[in-house]
Amino acid sequence: MELSPDRKEIIRYLGYHGVSPDEEVLREIELCVEQLQKAVTPRYVYEKFPLSRSRGQNSEEQLCFAGITVASRNLSANLQGCSAVYLMAVTLGPGPDLLIRRAGIEKVSRAVILQAAAAAMTETWCDQVNERIRLEAERNGLYTRPRYSPGYGDLPLTMQTDISRILNMPKEIGVSLTDSLLMTPSKSVTALIGVSQIAGDCRRSGCAECSASSTCIYRAES
Repeated sequence: MELSPDRKEIIRYLGYHGVSPDEEVLREIELCVEQLQKAVTPRYVYEKFPLSRSRGQNSEEQLCFAGITVASRNLSANLQGCSAVYLMAVTLGPGPDLLIRRAGIEKVSRAVILQAAAAAMTETWCDQVNERIRLEAERNGLYTRPRYSPGYGDLPLTMQTDISRILNMPKEIGVSLTDSLLMTPSKSVTALIGVSQIAGDCRRSGCAECSASSTCIYRAES
């Protein structure tokens, strides 16, 4: 499978804001994309679970799905009107990490570009898997909400542990968690996608859903 990342996203990840990279950088971007396309082994896993709500001891709304209970105002707002939720995990495999480490020894500037290109490629893969889920929901007369990842807003990164266990990520897609809850291979993402009988904006994700988006220098252009 050949993934073609958005070049504008790569340039944004490289920190170009209001200016364009020179021809040499553009050529290097294309070289890095070509190397990554040969190195990636994209994999994914997702599963749908019924969603219900309850009230905690402080009358705080809790979300219940897949045998777990989560209190998150941001996620609750994202899943408003939803009756089910998909848990999703994707990875590009270990290839990008190996390329980046090797470039870090041989040519640091290339390692930086590889890192940016791999991040953009991961987002491309997320979008493609997200679209599979959207179409699956559509066939059942349902609508999806924007994907939402642990670490966004007030949804704790510790939820990575639950998603990893529920989806059996080490076995299904070869992704494990470090002690600090980072994923390895590093170009991997977990997310939740709500499902509703009510039509809504299913396109917003990432920056649009992050509470730090107003101050983040990597914020996508709207």
